[in-house]
Amino acid sequence: MSVFGTTLLVSGSESLLSSRVVEERRQAALAERPEAEVNRIQGTELADAMLSEVAGGSLFASHIIAIIEDVGSTPGEVFDALIELARAPGEELCLILVHEGGNKGRGLIDKLKKARVEVRTVSAPKPWELPKVCVEEARRVGRRMSLDAAGELVAAVGTDLRSLVAAVSQLAADAEGNQIDVDLIKRYFAGRAEVTSFAVVDAVLAGDASQALEKLRWSLGTGTAPVLFTSAFAGAFRAMGQLLDARGNPPDLAARMGVPPFKVKDYQRQSRHWQPAGVAAAIELIARADAEVKGAAVSAEYALEKLVLGVLAQRRR
Repeated sequence: MSVFGTTLLVSGSESLLSSRVVEERRQAALAERPEAEVNRIQGTELADAMLSEVAGGSLFASHIIAIIEDVGSTPGEVFDALIELARAPGEELCLILVHEGGNKGRGLIDKLKKARVEVRTVSAPKPWELPKVCVEEARRVGRRMSLDAAGELVAAVGTDLRSLVAAVSQLAADAEGNQIDVDLIKRYFAGRAEVTSFAVVDAVLAGDASQALEKLRWSLGTGTAPVLFTSAFAGAFRAMGQLLDARGNPPDLAARMGVPPFKVKDYQRQSRHWQPAGVAAAIELIARADAEVKGAAVSAEYALEKLVLGVLAQRRR
């Protein structure tokens, strides 16, 4: 079936996945009509006669691939024309509309859906899904990666999807053979992992004051924003509080806690040193430190060191 004469609405806040869907459709259209002209435009630019210029014929090409980014920002006076075009784009047009999700342009998006255009929804993966995403990304570039190795990569690089995809690409380029293993990941990212805010929290959960303070000072010295530490503390202690009140296997707990399954095992291992009252007190300290690093204290660094020691005092020996 030809992709010309069709409209695709790509909707979702995850820009990397959205761009991949757009590129997939664009490549399919070019494979069918290599001479097709590709026109890109922002929704905000569709005033006056721009819609017909972007989607209309060309002196140099009979077929058009029109990509309208941020379609939710389309001016209201263009709604009817865009909806009619999307409903019946014509045999020479491949129309791709990109919506960033949320309520922006909701009225237009609802009308487009009622016009029965094809819709592809892209959602940002949940934190506990990221190791699986890394495994799939490795497969996409012709490599194998175990879930354990993927968990190591998430711990080292963090939860930003673009950073993870870039890391998989880098590892794939330098892997010997088809396997991306834990040893390779540690060689590439161990130094980075040591200075993340999550590593500071892990040291606190483990009750290692000297390591926690050393990693905190090192990470702050490399430019890590103070607010990232309070955010990491908040996420970790919310998760620990949920774990203390929950029962189930790691995958189920991971979904409830909003963390990767490998992190559930870490929390379970540390949970014998934490009680609900201590976790509740820690969360209060974290909230106070969060306000301090956002301007309530003179020194964000001192506020974070005080947070580390205060939270450690809540840990049961």
